[in-house]
Order: sequence, then structure tokens, then C-alpha cells
Amino acid sequence: MLQYIIGGSNSFDIIETAKTALFNGCQWIRLDISKLTADDCDKIIKKLQQSCKNFEAILTVENDVDAVKRWKVDGVHLDFANKASAIEVRKTLGEEPIIGITIKDSSEVPFIPRTAADYVEIDVNVDDLAIHAAIVNQMKETGLEEPVVAHFASIPSLSALTQSGVNGIALNSATVNPVELKDLIHKLDMLNEDRLNAL
Repeated sequence: MLQYIIGGSNSFDIIETAKTALFNGCQWIRLDISKLTADDCDKIIKKLQQSCKNFEAILTVENDVDAVKRWKVDGVHLDFANKASAIEVRKTLGEEPIIGITIKDSSEVPFIPRTAADYVEIDVNVDDLAIHAAIVNQMKETGLEEPVVAHFASIPSLSALTQSGVNGIALNSATVNPVELKDLIHKLDMLNEDRLNAL
């Protein structure tokens, strides 16, 4: 699983970046609309919703539950400041939309809303997969089986990724060019195939 986070205030740049990412094989666009006007937000979501449908990709937005309801996009990601509301968001959106949450460290694991989150993003501000692995193990020990996404500033070591226990990665368009995704996605697909063959 690769989530590509795209934000900013320029509508054209956001749309073109997303289209390039989709063309290069990205199957999940996560849209940060915090710097956009309401009109720009609606325009971008409308265009990207169709583009994602054409590429059979997922489109989620960050924190804006109203946008999810208005446009019926695939779901919402709640960042560190908003994750406490995940249970209420689930009640509001119903069972079908995807809800992801962000945690910053292991102390938050006991407070993960088990009935609300479809996946958990670990954002520890360092590209250290040992830290991610420790949090994943802690989650498993407490009975949490939600998929785990590791948020990185740059493309991580894929060999280390396979040993960490995470299920996917999140990369930001501000630090990773969408053209770089093609080779990365191919390598991730190969890793997933190897994992399946090992079962």
C-alpha cells in the first residue's frame, strides 16, 4: 500500500501532481485541502474523483469530513490533532468510508479507537523503521490488527520495510516527486508478491 499525500494552495499543481502519480501507478491519493478555498476544494475533488475512478484508485481527504459526505470520496484521514474524533466520525460517515488516524509514538497505542479506524499511520518524524517495528509489535501485543502505514519524508529502505511489519507507506508530494513513484511501486509489488509466495 502506497499513499501519496498531495497538498498546497495551487489547484493546477495539485491536479497535475495527482494525475502524474496515478499515471505512474499510484493507487491511493490522499488530499490535503487545508490551504484551499472551498471553491477550489470542490473543483479539485470533482476532477480527481473522476481521475481516480479511471485508474481504479482510492481518493481520501485529510480531516474534512464534510467533503467526504458532500462528494462521497472514499474516506478521510484524521491527523494527530483530530484523531480523537474518529469514533464520532465513524458514526457520522457510516461503515463504508475509510477512516485512517495518525499516532506519533508508542504511548498512543492504548488509545487507538479500535471500532473506528481502518488503518493507523505512524508518523514519528524520523525514517527509523526500528521505531515503527516496535510500535507495530506493541499493537499486536494489545490485540490490534489494523493495517499500519509508516509516514516517511523520503523513500525508505525496502529491505528494512519488509522486516518492520508495516503494511504500507505514506509519502508527501512536497518531498517525493510523483515521477519517482513508478519504480518504487514496482518494487513494492515485487515485495508483496514475495510475501505471498512465502505463505
